[in-house]
Amino acid sequence: MLALLLALSAQAQGPAVNSQLEPLAFLVGSCWRGTFPDGRRTDTHCFTPVHSGAFVRDRHVVEGAPQPYSGETLYRWDAESRVIRFNYYASDGSHSAGTALSAANGLVFPEETHRAPDGNAMLIRSSWTRDGEDAYVVLSEAREGEAWRRLWQMRMVRTVPAPP
Repeated sequence: MLALLLALSAQAQGPAVNSQLEPLAFLVGSCWRGTFPDGRRTDTHCFTPVHSGAFVRDRHVVEGAPQPYSGETLYRWDAESRVIRFNYYASDGSHSAGTALSAANGLVFPEETHRAPDGNAMLIRSSWTRDGEDAYVVLSEAREGEAWRRLWQMRMVRTVPAPP
């Protein structure tokens, strides 16, 4: 009976990740869906542990866009610089890399370079702020000259367990 209770408790807490990736732990094991401000497109992210929790994978799909769009991010601990690093690859050939830092109530992704398929670069920063146990708010901004312009803000809500 005790073994069953421990197993159920571990399931409720979600799959384990290495302690250095703990800021991402609330996401892991679930899919999260949000609606873009235009109300026509949705974005679904599913987070899973990889290699016994040494990495976290985020696969996402945007639905309702004129062209299909999806992407994949792999998060890892960089022991040398002591930060979480990520690499993102999109179905249109764009890609980016950066860091994910723990914040008071979520994560921040400081200024990073995002490269379009043609090689053009733009600077992006984002934050994910927890909104209760089953949601978080994403704010994504792009640098224009010396100012930051909001790209979008959306609330992501936990939907289903992430597929294996």
